[in-house]
Amino acid sequence: MTLFTFYDHIMINRRTVLYTALAVSLLLGSATEATAKSYCERLYDAARRDYYALLKSERKQRFHDSWDRVIDKFSQIVDKYPGCSKAPDSLFNIGVLYRKLYRKSWLRKDLESGLDAFRRLAKKYPKSKLADDALLMAAEILEEKGDKKSAYKAYDSIVRSYPKGDMTGQAKDKLKQLARYAPTRKKTPVSSGSKKVTITRIRHWSNPEYSRVVVYATGKVSFKKHMLKKDTSAGKPPRLYLDLKRATVPTSLTDPIPIRDGLLLQARVGQYDKDTVRVVLDIDNMTDHKVFTMENPARVVVDVMGRKTTGTSTGTFSTGAEMGTTIPLAKQLGLGVRRIVLDPGHGGKDPGAVGRRGSKEKEITLALAKKIKPLLVAKGYEVLLTRTTDKYVGLDERTAFANKNQADLFVSIHTNASRSRKARGIETYFLGVARDRESSETAMLENAISEQSLADLERILLDLTRTSNLKQSSLLAESVQDSLYRGLKAKYSNVNNHGVKQASFYVLIGAQMPAVLVETSFITHPGEEKLLASNSYREVLGQSIYRGIIQYIEKVLAMVSLEAS
Repeated sequence: MTLFTFYDHIMINRRTVLYTALAVSLLLGSATEATAKSYCERLYDAARRDYYALLKSERKQRFHDSWDRVIDKFSQIVDKYPGCSKAPDSLFNIGVLYRKLYRKSWLRKDLESGLDAFRRLAKKYPKSKLADDALLMAAEILEEKGDKKSAYKAYDSIVRSYPKGDMTGQAKDKLKQLARYAPTRKKTPVSSGSKKVTITRIRHWSNPEYSRVVVYATGKVSFKKHMLKKDTSAGKPPRLYLDLKRATVPTSLTDPIPIRDGLLLQARVGQYDKDTVRVVLDIDNMTDHKVFTMENPARVVVDVMGRKTTGTSTGTFSTGAEMGTTIPLAKQLGLGVRRIVLDPGHGGKDPGAVGRRGSKEKEITLALAKKIKPLLVAKGYEVLLTRTTDKYVGLDERTAFANKNQADLFVSIHTNASRSRKARGIETYFLGVARDRESSETAMLENAISEQSLADLERILLDLTRTSNLKQSSLLAESVQDSLYRGLKAKYSNVNNHGVKQASFYVLIGAQMPAVLVETSFITHPGEEKLLASNSYREVLGQSIYRGIIQYIEKVLAMVSLEAS
């Protein structure tokens, strides 16, 4: 055999081996792919068994590692076999596990990890049957975090991307609830790098001694206040006016608003210049006023006070150092507390805090108010509720309702909430600057504002508070809290008494009477949520708050009688 022939023979044999190897490789590749797919499904089944075992074991759920091990098993499927039919299911289970884990750990990173898993599923597997479910879960987490604008966008994407999906109905309902967080379609003209806000509506509540005017806007409003004396030559009354900076007002809101309540003649609003909206209040009879801002929604509140035109004598006398202030003569004679306003917190589109079992604060507070009312009525008091049905009432409207109806006491009823599922107990607040972190968090939750906004609010409180009301409010809070604790302690064990506290609650600002906010129990605590859902527990709460109110009235009258004797 020649060298060429021998070399040619080798090359032919090499080609044969190469082709054979390639064929074998292709066959093995197909077999490997089929095996991998089957193995992926087996991994998923194993992970699911561990998932159910974890959910059945309270002991395992107490340890973060137990959750991590199950999550890791689903993560291996997603990372190693992204084309497997079970990869979307694995991502969904990861999201669900992290969300459940957050309810145990209350670690923000767990909630964020759940959000990431749902978002990855929707982005990577948009055609999966679980994609719209994942988007709904992501939207709910965003809403829970307080990012209502992003939540709105997520719900909106479900409706747009999956119009026939089984999650679309729920998404549409949520879009209605979060309508105010819808992105603005038209950009407001800007100047000097700052966006303008738009005035959206003006409301007012009045009686002959008090008026509240509220100017609503699309964003935070800054203002400057001015007073003008009566101009006889021009036939103009005294005027209080506010210049709202970086603001615009539609022409539909520029018609004068007649008030004529004995304090204010009318309110007028107009575009003073391209950057300023001017709100003018024509004054009839005003002795004092306060102006402050609120958020969610953004608004400017003007409270106007006048001289008493009805009722008994307005004379006062001191009740001594313990009271530290003066009390109207009507109250000294026992005539002061005739009308009581009960304020069931939240309502309508605002559910308040929601427990793990699905209990809603708005439902519990209304049920409690309806239990307290007949008890007070039977004692001879007139009782008004800020809401009697499941409807939304703004925080500023609640206080205005009490002032307009010349209430003598204002009691706002709530259930508490905390990031920690271990937090439990009862506490009663009156208006003031929070003295501890827990009080600040409670105020932020009830006001639906940020920590910075709370700090801004507390800075203006000194100018808003009325010493006489605060003294009386603290006495009312002490009486209600003491009665609440004694009433629950007689029926239930392990009652955690957090006592009387101060905090900056919007709903208490501007109240012209002693006003308190009662946190009846923690809806986020599993045990207390279960109790709050029971009629017997609500009966005890209602009876206790009622007795606290009565004890306060009797205490004040006793102190007055002692001073008078």
